Amino acid sequence: MISIVLLKESVLPSQNEHQVVVFGLVFLATFSLFSVGQLIVNYRRKRHNFSFYNGIIVACIVTVVAIGGLYAYQNNTFGINDMTRKHIQKRERIILNKKSTNDHTKRSVISKMVMRNVAKGLEKQGFVSIPSQNILLPIYNDAYSDKGLNAGADYANRSEVDPTGQKKPIMGQGNYGLAAHNFNDGHTGFSALQESTNHNEPYLVNGQLRESSWLNGQDVLLANQKGIYRYIISGQSAVSATEVSILNPTKNAELTIISCLFPSTQYRIITHAKLQKAYTWDQAPARYVSEFNLNVRNTNARVNWWNPGVEEGANGNKGGQD
Repeated sequence: MISIVLLKESVLPSQNEHQVVVFGLVFLATFSLFSVGQLIVNYRRKRHNFSFYNGIIVACIVTVVAIGGLYAYQNNTFGINDMTRKHIQKRERIILNKKSTNDHTKRSVISKMVMRNVAKGLEKQGFVSIPSQNILLPIYNDAYSDKGLNAGADYANRSEVDPTGQKKPIMGQGNYGLAAHNFNDGHTGFSALQESTNHNEPYLVNGQLRESSWLNGQDVLLANQKGIYRYIISGQSAVSATEVSILNPTKNAELTIISCLFPSTQYRIITHAKLQKAYTWDQAPARYVSEFNLNVRNTNARVNWWNPGVEEGANGNKGGQD
């Protein structure tokens, strides 16, 4: 079997320096507030004593609690990260759907937004939307470089039968491979496709690769200049980073989505989907068209500390409209 890495591991850079600064600010802010409060109380009670050490102790306690809270959140202890993320996703979805209902951007304008190329040196393929997970990413043509992956999602086409990826995949035909970073934050890139943030389960249990059905039945929408392609998720599986057979050609129209598993980044989460229907922009149901309205919808390609840049959606340049 030919062994080719599907895409570079989405290993997050160290945030230690950033966190030290944040916790340092928490300490200073707590100490300052406590000291000011202590001075005010003493002034009102006409006392002149001031305990420097009490301020230090309180600031230390608050900082330790903050560190513990961040650790629990980042490591998804007791599922706190998952619960918080799902609540935020639900709230964002409600707000954006209301905005979409009141927006009257024409389909022809939305189709141009989808194909506008803002990444130099890359070829825009369209957009991918996974509504249930609040995923909206531009699709480019290079899943095997940092440049491509840092721009959003990319088609992945290096398989056993085409190890160098000479054949360009076509939306709505055969096996369309799609890859993006998992930033392990439950939001950016394809992070939201991992069932539980920073937990290998259920994809890797006691060293054994497993499957998951938690997203079964959810829509995945691809869009290009021709129209919108609706796929339905049929399951998830886990493979090693060197497994390329998942991108082999298929007779039926399928979608193979690739993202890293965290914390075991030597494995990949594979989200499988099957094509249900292809629409032209004029034929597509309004609810599907609205998912690509960059005047309203937020894209989620980047995080400031790792991959700074301008998003293409309502949280960025709104599709490039003047």
